[in-house]
Amino acid sequence: MIRAISRLSANRSTFTFLVLAIFFSLGAIGIFNHAMWRDELTIWLIARDSESVSEFFNIIRYEPHPALWYLCVAALYRLSHNPTIMQVFHLLLGTSVAFLFLRYSPFKPLHKVLFVFGYLPFYEYLIISRNYSFGVLFAFAFCACFESRKQTYLVLALLLFLMANCNAYSLFIAIALGLTLVVEYAFKKRLNYTTHATLSNKIVSLTILISGILSSIVFLIPPADNIERGGITGGWLFSFDLRHFFTALARIWNSYIVVVVAGDSKYYSVIICGILSLLLFLFFAASFIQKPLILLFYSTATLEIMAFTYTKFLGAQRHFGHLFIVLIVSFWLSHYYPKPEKNRTKAINNSRVNWIQFSERHATSLLVFLLCAQLIGGAIAFSRDLIVPYSASRAAAQYIKASGRDRDFIVGSQDVAMAPLGGYLRRKIYYPERQGLGSFVLFNRTRRDVTIEEVLQQVSQLLREDRSEILLVLNEELKIGREDLAIAPLAQFVESLIYNEKYYLYNATREAPLTDPAPTD
Repeated sequence: MIRAISRLSANRSTFTFLVLAIFFSLGAIGIFNHAMWRDELTIWLIARDSESVSEFFNIIRYEPHPALWYLCVAALYRLSHNPTIMQVFHLLLGTSVAFLFLRYSPFKPLHKVLFVFGYLPFYEYLIISRNYSFGVLFAFAFCACFESRKQTYLVLALLLFLMANCNAYSLFIAIALGLTLVVEYAFKKRLNYTTHATLSNKIVSLTILISGILSSIVFLIPPADNIERGGITGGWLFSFDLRHFFTALARIWNSYIVVVVAGDSKYYSVIICGILSLLLFLFFAASFIQKPLILLFYSTATLEIMAFTYTKFLGAQRHFGHLFIVLIVSFWLSHYYPKPEKNRTKAINNSRVNWIQFSERHATSLLVFLLCAQLIGGAIAFSRDLIVPYSASRAAAQYIKASGRDRDFIVGSQDVAMAPLGGYLRRKIYYPERQGLGSFVLFNRTRRDVTIEEVLQQVSQLLREDRSEILLVLNEELKIGREDLAIAPLAQFVESLIYNEKYYLYNATREAPLTDPAPTD
């Protein structure tokens, strides 16, 4: 296989085209098989059901992301009311990420193949339609256009502006890249660096960069009545907690080695993986030490993400996976900076010299090992998604449509789990949590959780309002009843990777006609 890739890579265009064709074909199979979950379809529902532009912008302030992806989804909704168009668009984004890496990155052909079919680009940032692929796209475009800074900073500034407005993690990477550019210019004589950008070009570019950072922060700061979802209870953690520290630190290991990860509930696991994470970070930092700007970017971006992980949000693989993207970007940018002629390590004591030289010699080998682990993780995740639905929402929606119940009055609870069902049914559902029709869930203080008793009470009240029957959808099996209701199970859809996106369907009618009590003398 390695020989075949080497022969194929002799023709760069053919290599890129064939690998990209395989990537796109497999991606199309995966993404059209993928059952979208609430985090994907919520954005679609916001675009679909916002009644005005001002309401749209007000609503997305409750979402923990900047506006760029939401604006793109809103534009897609204007083209088609079928949410599949969002998946098609995301497939094109993911394929564009692969194209940039295959065509412009300085890695060896085998390394390119290992990366593009790895866990992050082949599954997490391809199959699941979120804003993370957007951020990686702009990061790789930045790397591909890095040489342009010798003529103009505008291209890189615009890419950083867009990157900052994808998600919080891309914002951190954009800040680190912007800082790298500023430091490079500030020390241009020492670094033997020359740029022909004019003063106005530099001022405009810096303004664009700062504007991108500020506009992202504006949307990342939630309204005062926002209710926290996930993250640290109470907002932020600024005190030191040893276990939480190692849990957060282990995210480096989890990001680099996706096939064997630390279990947060096991203390020994996070301690071991936390220590290994620190060693990995120090190893790669040492390998970049003779290229100080790369060391600056790698350490700044990694520490930014780790600080956010500790103080605010531990996150999932799609979040802390950006630590691996930081590593890839560091290796990519390092090819723009040759090693200095004089070895900088001569002034350092022998033990540190040995560690630096060891890291430099074996950095590429370790990266290849990580890429192989990522490839295994990507193959497992991709295959699993073909077998086990990510969410049972699509299967439940298909049943409801096939049985003609999509025209019925539908009551669904818990509202969070019902959002993807409303997306696939292309209609609103009555949410007991808000006592009215809804689609996306607005996490503010007007929303409250309800018990199953309260759900049934509302169903009973709704049946009194000239409705003969109601389709009741729950994400947990109904284990109680109510005297004035006749509730019959219809179907259940429990195959779902997302634990609480399972659906139990019931037909609800009144137990007996409601009559007024007989008059008394």
